[in-house]
Amino acid sequence: MFTLTEIVKDDILEIRFSLEHCESKIYTITNANGVDVLQGKITGNTQRTCLYVGDLKKGKFSFRLGDDNGQEFTIQ
Repeated sequence: MFTLTEIVKDDILEIRFSLEHCESKIYTITNANGVDVLQGKITGNTQRTCLYVGDLKKGKFSFRLGDDNGQEFTIQ
């Protein structure tokens, strides 16, 4: 499971992991229309990581890690 910054103001999305099963997972960020805008891989056994999302326009997005449920966040 993970939690993330719900309102991004400084172009950095912070992701905190609560389980140690988050090693080598594929993440996807989708916009409000359900279109994938970013995809990547988080490797290693980490408790926290940050992603630069400054290239995305302001609005609502969804972060999904592997097959887990997504969590929404907003870029202001």
